[in-house]
Amino acid sequence: MTLIKHEIKANLKTLLIWGLTVGGMNFLMMLIFPSVKEQMAGMVEMYANMGSFSQAFGMDKINFTTPLGFYGIEAGAVLSLGGSMFAAILGTGMLAKEEGALTAEFLFTTPHTRTYHIALKAVALGLLVLLFNLLAIGFGYGSFLAINETLEGNEFALYHLAQLCMHLQIAYLCFAVSAVLKRSAMGLGIGLAILLYFVQIFVNISDKVEFLKYFTPFYYSDAAEIFYSGELQLNLMFIGGITTILFLVFGFTYYRKKDLL
Repeated sequence: MTLIKHEIKANLKTLLIWGLTVGGMNFLMMLIFPSVKEQMAGMVEMYANMGSFSQAFGMDKINFTTPLGFYGIEAGAVLSLGGSMFAAILGTGMLAKEEGALTAEFLFTTPHTRTYHIALKAVALGLLVLLFNLLAIGFGYGSFLAINETLEGNEFALYHLAQLCMHLQIAYLCFAVSAVLKRSAMGLGIGLAILLYFVQIFVNISDKVEFLKYFTPFYYSDAAEIFYSGELQLNLMFIGGITTILFLVFGFTYYRKKDLL
């Protein structure tokens, strides 16, 4: 448990910077909603009929003149991409940083097994991602209170649950990558997150690449899909859960046998 506390303490500054930045941006975006609501009323149909652009960002499915719709389009985009980059940065550094900082020899020669240390790092990663999402939920909920708008709790909860699952999937994908690396590679993690984000946009635009929705967690966590249907895409989330487990298994298996000298 000491290692979990150490990882959370070591990454607390990063957590606060990303959590307060993403949450604060979402909060500020929602504050402008009352002043632009009437101006946007006549633009809904126009944006919904802009072809590929509308499909790419879900504007053909979501009404952004409602508080929740505006939250999904404006604030949701920041949370999806910002949260995934935060998760990727943590994931790619969780194991690899020990070799890069030359602390692996000390850490993994303690009385505890290497598996024990890897497990605690995986738990710490999950807790940090959870704390980030709790901050985002708090800012999101607070923004609705600040503008005195009714929050549709069911859709809000489903959306943030999907976001949490997506961020965990990306975090543990990068955790598996971290097991292979010899030093932290923040750029690689951010690149993977952005790549998966654009894969979702391609899926929204073209039916020819619809099969790619099974490879990107951004699709099942998309606000437009969730708010339009009022439910989660459980089949895709199940696949995402299985994939996350496979990432963890690979990370554990590879790193346990890895030569750290």
